[in-house]
Amino acid sequence: MLERNRREVGASKVRYVHADIFELQADRRYDAIFFGFWLSHVPPDNFDGFWSFVRSSLRPGGRVAFVDEDDRGVTNDDIHVLDDVPVAPRTLRDGRRFHIIKMYWNPSELEARIRSLDWQVQVRRVGETFLYGSTT
Repeated sequence: MLERNRREVGASKVRYVHADIFELQADRRYDAIFFGFWLSHVPPDNFDGFWSFVRSSLRPGGRVAFVDEDDRGVTNDDIHVLDDVPVAPRTLRDGRRFHIIKMYWNPSELEARIRSLDWQVQVRRVGETFLYGSTT
């Protein structure tokens, strides 16, 4: 995806980083951070650490926003537990099959979980199966 973005965007202001997000250390701070359809793929054991990384990457007074599928989307997947983690099967166009981590959050439960990490967050349902959250 990074190479595709380089080809299609080609902006000199874009900085590309290929890294394990769960091992990455913030080397700068941002006014705003957005992630889309990501929280549903964060392993439960990495959730708190991910939010710690977000905090270390955010300037004081900065904002975070995110969108994802909510718990109403679970009917679209064959969710099962593998090594204590909820996963869903995915088949690529070339026929390869994978199990991906897939957490379908209830918005109020997600809000409570993020608030327990000392964020002032609001999470709400949007559309038929999505959630939107924002925090400082």
